[in-house]
Amino acid sequence: TTCPDDHHPHLIDLGLPSGTKWACCNVGASTPEEYGDYYAWGETQPKDEYNWSTYIHCDGSQETCHDIGEDIAGTEYDVAYVKWGGDWRMPSMNQLNFLFNNCSGEWTTFNGIDGMKYIASNGGTIFLPAAGYHLVDKRFGSGRNGNYWTSTLVSDDIPYSNKFYFDKDYTFWSSYYRCSGSSVRPVTE
Repeated sequence: TTCPDDHHPHLIDLGLPSGTKWACCNVGASTPEEYGDYYAWGETQPKDEYNWSTYIHCDGSQETCHDIGEDIAGTEYDVAYVKWGGDWRMPSMNQLNFLFNNCSGEWTTFNGIDGMKYIASNGGTIFLPAAGYHLVDKRFGSGRNGNYWTSTLVSDDIPYSNKFYFDKDYTFWSSYYRCSGSSVRPVTE
């Protein structure tokens, strides 16, 4: 239910009715409090600049976005699956709903890093650092908010994908440009 040692990542059982287990750290991070890497939706490599001209799943503009599927979990476009292998996946909106509805969230500081801690009734916990997000060549919101991709596309608007957002006062669903860079926290069944 918590990390047993410093050899990350670990699979954390939060006792969720869905059976979903959560990773203890982000893709590209070696500890739970590290931000890790930022990824455009459907891309599997971090980069220096996040915009439509650098996004590999379009032809230079949001109007030319390629359709790579409504849910990319477990595909060649899923960075958690590509980087970590096995049964690791990007979380779907449904998996995040189970997290929100079955765990209590509290803004906290862990090893000097601000973020959201989710606490399950079985005593399991995960910490999501407030890593912010990348757009063009700048990072926004680091230390103030978290932006985490889901595997789920906004079905009626191909240039946008679903993510969850949190800060010290709010947690909510958001949709944002697929070309922007956000964190990914893997899950498994």
